[in-house]
Amino acid sequence: MWNKSVSRLALGLLCLATTSMACASDDEVVKRLADMQQQLNAVTARLTVLEQQPQASSLLTLQSQIDTLKAEVERLRGQSEVQTHDIETTQKRQTDLYQDLDTRLRNMVRTDAAAAAVASTPSTTPGVATKTDTKTDGSAEEHSYQAALALFKQGDYASASTGFKQFLKTYPKSNMAASAQYWIGNAYFSTKDFKNALSAQQKLVTTYPNSPKVPDALLNISSAQIELGDMDGARKTLETIVNKYGATSAAELAKKRLALFK
Repeated sequence: MWNKSVSRLALGLLCLATTSMACASDDEVVKRLADMQQQLNAVTARLTVLEQQPQASSLLTLQSQIDTLKAEVERLRGQSEVQTHDIETTQKRQTDLYQDLDTRLRNMVRTDAAAAAVASTPSTTPGVATKTDTKTDGSAEEHSYQAALALFKQGDYASASTGFKQFLKTYPKSNMAASAQYWIGNAYFSTKDFKNALSAQQKLVTTYPNSPKVPDALLNISSAQIELGDMDGARKTLETIVNKYGATSAAELAKKRLALFK
């Protein structure tokens, strides 16, 4: 549109110049030519400005796109910072859980070793005879349990698990049977076999429901559930410990872990 207008203007100027110069003197012709040249220059300058306007519009569009991309980058950076914070929080939670578990395992090893020694000690009550075969069986039972426990302490979890399983097969009625089952679950957990760790501790709860090991088994069940990503199951297990075994040390740890879920 602008090009047509300019063309018409230039043509009009040319016609006017032709008509005027036909009846003018040489000086007048020169002057009029100069005026026409100025007008033509003005038109050319205007045309140049008009031709540049689409380019300016393109630059504005490009700038708008750049601003949009900047905003998207800032949004993604914000999401990245949030995700980094969540990861750090999760890692801290897991570190706290493992520290609790490690402390509890160490205490259990000492307690179980002492309990096994007491259980295998023959009676010294005056007037009560101790049969030789009972003493021999008690010593063998203790030796079997302690041998498996020693393997666990050494970090040989596979052999420890095998030892405790053999102990349960040989002495299914032993007063240390629940403890043996407990250590089987811990051996699996220590090798990151969380599914079998979960099953082993659940077997303890089912087979020995009145054992004092049940709260600790439930605590370890919650740890396995967390590792398997069953956060709802872990929360319910911890709540069971608090509600049913509130007077135990396991309940205190369960309360701490529940606080981490908030």
